[in-house]
Amino acid sequence: MRFQLGIQILLLIIAAAIAFGVIKPKFEDIGVVQNEIASYRSAIENIGRYNQTLQTLLDDYNSLPAQDREALSRYLPETIDVAAVSRDISNIVDLNRLLLLDISFGAATPVTTSQSDGAVVDPYMAEAFNNEATGLTSDVSGVAPSGLYSQSFEVSVVGTYEQMKEMLRDFEQNNYPLRLTSLTFSLDDSSSGLIQYSFTLETYALPAS
Repeated sequence: MRFQLGIQILLLIIAAAIAFGVIKPKFEDIGVVQNEIASYRSAIENIGRYNQTLQTLLDDYNSLPAQDREALSRYLPETIDVAAVSRDISNIVDLNRLLLLDISFGAATPVTTSQSDGAVVDPYMAEAFNNEATGLTSDVSGVAPSGLYSQSFEVSVVGTYEQMKEMLRDFEQNNYPLRLTSLTFSLDDSSSGLIQYSFTLETYALPAS
């Protein structure tokens, strides 16, 4: 009797060892595989949704007349030619008879959108923009890349107040955006009426990939 009881206890111990040592790890492995399958299916759905949105945008673009497509490419180019933009800024300064002191520019930076800015972030589109080609990253919890790049230009000029107003008007009427983001000035000690202005202009590009 005691021998049978001992065998039963031994069998229970072996069964418990098998359950904790073999069966439980197998269930954990199955859970990991199921999670990977779910992630893979979600990624496939996201790619399909992104491709569908991209195709819709391409169809809309191709439906535009050639003249409008050319204007759109000029207004929002795929890349920013800093030399060309600097030349345009210089020409606008000269056109308004101000003295150009300096133009400098920094590196292009990606433009992001967030829910705090009033934009609704689509996590599928945000994830789709995560790629090594553009270097863009996203945070689907509230911040996502817009796909745009911005390029800033630091400009210093000397001129009168009226000349400055006319120059800013020409910047606003340019064929592509030249957005004024900051402006400072200092008055001349003499009675010439000349003022030194330092301001920052920003323009944008939308890469094709």
